[in-house]
Amino acid sequence: MLAPVGKSATVVGHVLGRFHPHGDVAVYDSLVRMAQDFAMRYPLI
Repeated sequence: MLAPVGKSATVVGHVLGRFHPHGDVAVYDSLVRMAQDFAMRYPLI
């Protein structure tokens, strides 16, 4: 990604293209959960 802030659809598209070609809902839900600081003990993103 060229910009410091990107759209979630861009990230989900890259993940679907390279790693997980089965559907975007699970990828998007995982991305949202990793970005929430209150959902995990240590933020991953």
